[in-house]
Parts: sequence; C-alpha cells; structure tokens
Amino acid sequence: MNTQNVKTAAPESSERWDVKACLFKTQNIGRYSVKFEAPCIGGGTTLNCSHITNASNAFDAVACFKRETRAADCNVYAVDEIEPVQPVCLSTTGYRLVQRGYIWLCLDTGVIVEVAQNGNMRRGDDGTTLPAYGTLTCI
Repeated sequence: MNTQNVKTAAPESSERWDVKACLFKTQNIGRYSVKFEAPCIGGGTTLNCSHITNASNAFDAVACFKRETRAADCNVYAVDEIEPVQPVCLSTTGYRLVQRGYIWLCLDTGVIVEVAQNGNMRRGDDGTTLPAYGTLTCI
C-alpha cells in the first residue's frame, strides 16, 4: 500500500483562508444603472445608453458616471437601482465582495472566492490566484 504523509502531500501555507468579513474595511455600496442620452457623432441622432456603476446612492451614481466615462453633452434622465445598498468589502481594484455564511462571493462576477487573513484572494473551486481582484484592506 502506498501511503504519503499529509504534510508532504500539500505544501504548508502560512496564510489562513477561513477568515471573517469583520477583519476588513467595508463600505455601503449598491449597483446602479445610469441611463443617459448621448449625441451621435455626425449629429442628428441621439442614442439612449446606460452605464452600470457601484455607488452609495443615486446622486453618487451620477457623479461616478461622470467620473468614469468623462461623457460630454450627455443628459442623464434616470437612475435605476440594480442591487440594494449593502455593506460590502471593496477590493483594491473595485470588486465588491460579501461573506454569506462561510462563503465569500464576488457580487460583480459571481465567482466564489476564498479570502486570506492578509486580504489576498483565490478561486474557491480550484484555488487559482486572482491577481485582477486585488486585495481586501485589513482594519
């Protein structure tokens, strides 16, 4: 029978991956759709468009829209709440993460992640690192 010591089967990691959300900074953020009219290049036609953004309220969503798009000559005519404002951990690259029970979920992509005590993240299903997700900020 071929047996292997558990310590030699998997390299030991100094990171703890079973951490709670209370270790990280949170913000009250929801998801909004900012609807606006934009003039078409060449004139004559007006396009109805929308921009999805993370914000704390509808007024903040319009400010985020202007900052993120730098849109000129656009008229905002509606702001719809897509997801309600809730406390979330915001990563250094802008991804919103919440902890539901023992599971961490990225609200922007739907990916289940594991979060280390230092704020690093990896996929929950296969353990691959997620450098694009950035890190969470510890309190």
